[in-house]
Amino acid sequence: MLNMASLLTSASLATLLMGMAIVFFAYAVAGVDAQDAPKHLHFYMHDGYTGPKPTAVQIVNGTGQPLKGSGGGARFGDTVVMDDRLTEGPTPASRVVGRAQGFYVTASQGDPAMLLTMNVLLTEGPYDGSSLTVMGRNNIATTERELAVVGGTGVFRMATGYVLWKTASWRGRNAVLELDAYVYVSPAAAGA
Repeated sequence: MLNMASLLTSASLATLLMGMAIVFFAYAVAGVDAQDAPKHLHFYMHDGYTGPKPTAVQIVNGTGQPLKGSGGGARFGDTVVMDDRLTEGPTPASRVVGRAQGFYVTASQGDPAMLLTMNVLLTEGPYDGSSLTVMGRNNIATTERELAVVGGTGVFRMATGYVLWKTASWRGRNAVLELDAYVYVSPAAAGA
């Protein structure tokens, strides 16, 4: 049988736990509301298979029939490693602002779509030394693709967001891609 002291202790503990839960929930909601507007970054990525110093190299040859819409070149399983220049403008002579380092795999047996994973390392301006990690489905047959920002370092620690990705030009196996990144960083992560 419970005595009066244990009932009071149980009620006090329940009240304390409920109060703590409310405080933690309020703090979490306040943190979401305090999130700044997204930072917008705009640059061009130069993906080059040819020339004296290619920035993209196919390391695995896929099997099967060429994918529709790929011009006969892409096959399911093709894997490419890249270390592409990021520039302010679409021309090769534009100022370099960083590198896009990662890989992409043709991961569709129908559309020419790839699984892309890359680190965007910024080397100029206010974000020098910071990086974004980007991942997603890149269907090259569509005009605009959306990939996810799944993390980052430096100014972009624990970043989230998205990248809108367009093909600016495509000559043979070389492409210039226009990237518009919208990046959210919580004030708590940025100040950590």
